[in-house]
Amino acid sequence: MTTETKVTVWVPGVLRVHTGGESRVMLNASNVSQILTELLNLYPALRTHLLDDQGMLYPFITIFRNETNIRDLRSLDTQLGDGDEVRILPAVAGG
Repeated sequence: MTTETKVTVWVPGVLRVHTGGESRVMLNASNVSQILTELLNLYPALRTHLLDDQGMLYPFITIFRNETNIRDLRSLDTQLGDGDEVRILPAVAGG
């Protein structure tokens, strides 16, 4: 028996231009890698802002599962549970 894992993905303001203004997206996936795949299928313009030419997550993009940075867990293999929240945070620079 397979159950769907519904996850809320929070999109930062700087990237919402590529999601039609959506700040949150509900997706079904069991890990962070699958969430990114689903998100990029819905919003292909996000690809160049999140992934490099080899399809790897840019080092300046931080992703949290709930309150924990996925780099402190299993990175893109971090498992997700029903009701989890995934937040994508690009680094902000300026002076």
